[in-house]
Amino acid sequence: MKEVVYWVLLGLAIVVVLLLMLLAHMVANSRKRETLKKLGLPPGSRLTTQQLEALHAFENTNTHLRNSFPKLSNRQREVIARDVLRDRGIIPKKRKPGAHNSTTTAIQKHG
Repeated sequence: MKEVVYWVLLGLAIVVVLLLMLLAHMVANSRKRETLKKLGLPPGSRLTTQQLEALHAFENTNTHLRNSFPKLSNRQREVIARDVLRDRGIIPKKRKPGAHNSTTTAIQKHG
């Protein structure tokens, strides 16, 4: 009887671990899709080497900004990170048409 309980508990533990791994994978894919969308890259297709470099550069820049300026909102950090990558030539200089709430354009308007 003890062996049956042992195997049932072991089976449940394995199922829980697999479900946690699946959840982590889904969260990572969701974040990647969001970041690709913010960069204007196609979220549902394979990325070129240049697009992957842009993705990693954006994530790294955003992380550095989060550590350096913890009081900035996510939106402000993303705008600054995109501007930095545009300045470095990693992502295209063109923006999508429409109004943009950029901290740099707000400073330029008031300054």
